Amino acid sequence: MKTARLFVYAVIALTVLGLAGRPASAAEDTTGIVTIESMSVAAGLGYTWGSGVLEYRGERYPFIVKAFSIVEVGVAKRVAKGEVYNLKRVEDFEGTFMAAVAGATLGTGATAGAMHNQNNVDVVWTATNQGLNFSLAHTGLNVKLTDEARTRAARNRTSPDPAPSAAPR
Repeated sequence: MKTARLFVYAVIALTVLGLAGRPASAAEDTTGIVTIESMSVAAGLGYTWGSGVLEYRGERYPFIVKAFSIVEVGVAKRVAKGEVYNLKRVEDFEGTFMAAVAGATLGTGATAGAMHNQNNVDVVWTATNQGLNFSLAHTGLNVKLTDEARTRAARNRTSPDPAPSAAPR
């Protein structure tokens, strides 16, 4: 049992190191912070659902997530926190992320992952888990901003400065 647990922790550590390198080379600075709370159920194929908050330029943008995964077994509640890279507009965070995930939970555990979407946005995260779960998976994660977040993003979008008016004569 101890050997199996050490193996799982080694896989998690190697995955985190391997996945974390990609966004570090893609961007110098973190452009946002993300927190996601989710539940997953899996028996070879898995389904995950939950919600999260993107913190970007001093604002908070709520979103919902739904995901399908392969090579995952168990049931777990996950709280993930991570860094977002290459985000130019809040709307670019929305879409389908392809993710690589590794983790194990027996009561409590940890998971690590990295994601990339069609808008070239990268996310690297770590999570704490509760439940019984093993995951060494590729996941398709759909992120959808809430209506409130879309409204806030539109309101906060920087519009071009108006042309200077001519000086009075």
